[in-house]
Formats: sequence, C-alpha cells, structure tokens
Amino acid sequence: MAQQGSTETAVRNDCSGERSSGTEVGANGPGWLTSSDRPPQVNVSLAPEGHILLVLPPGEVVTGTMAATAAAEVDRLAGTRKMPMLLVLSGVEALTRGARTVFGSEESLGAVAVLGVSPVDRVIANFLLGGTAQPCPTRYFSSEQDALAWLKRKIIA
Repeated sequence: MAQQGSTETAVRNDCSGERSSGTEVGANGPGWLTSSDRPPQVNVSLAPEGHILLVLPPGEVVTGTMAATAAAEVDRLAGTRKMPMLLVLSGVEALTRGARTVFGSEESLGAVAVLGVSPVDRVIANFLLGGTAQPCPTRYFSSEQDALAWLKRKIIA
C-alpha cells in the first residue's frame, strides 16, 4: 500500500512486528514506515584486498536477526573457503546476546579482525568475544591499518 503522493511502498507497523492500524509516526506521517524508518542493516562486502568487510550500523543496537542476515551474506561470499573478515563495530550502541551467539558460531571465517575506535567499542568487542571460544583466530584492533596488516598475514597463511 503506497501513501498518496509517494513513490515508495509503505507498511503500517506498530513497532512490535505486528501489522496494525496504530498511530506511530514515521517520516510520512502517522503509522507509515518508509525506507528512512526501516531498521538499519549491516553492510557486508568483499574487499579488494581479499577479505570480507562487515560494517555494523553506528548508533544502533545490533540484534540476532541483523546478525543472522549478515552471517548468511558472509556464507554466500565465502562459499566453500574459510575467509578472513574485518568486522567494523565503531559507534555501535549495543550488541544483543542473540547477535553474539550468531557471530560466535560463524563457521566460514578463517580469521576475524574486530575494529573499534572508542572505549565503548572495546567494551562491546569484549562482550562479542566473551562467553565461548571463537571458531577462528579473532583479535580486537583500534587501528584499521593494524587490523588490515593482521588480516593480510591470515590471507597469506
């Protein structure tokens, strides 16, 4: 259903996952969610250097659903290979336990460099890396240059 005067498709949503005729306010008015209102997505791509690049959305809580979507794309990009990955979590507000479980069980990775720049990023990375043993070598970096150098050694190895 499209709102009059809009070329976007819009969906009524009560913010709990159920369709509703509620009165939430989106960018196009009460009850309408558009692309600018949709939950942020993680960005997964293959870097020219040969590693997978996973960028988590700054200022957002990363959920298990978001992590599962990212993991499926990581699996697709890796195919049958064990790929190194740069995971950028700079500015992420929080990571749920569901997201930690998904990221901690990813089997298609050969190494993971986790990149953050602030003390909060380090705390979130510690939460991500804590709990269970990681399935591959995983290390936190506050310098992208250091993270990429470490990953490069993992690509060659």
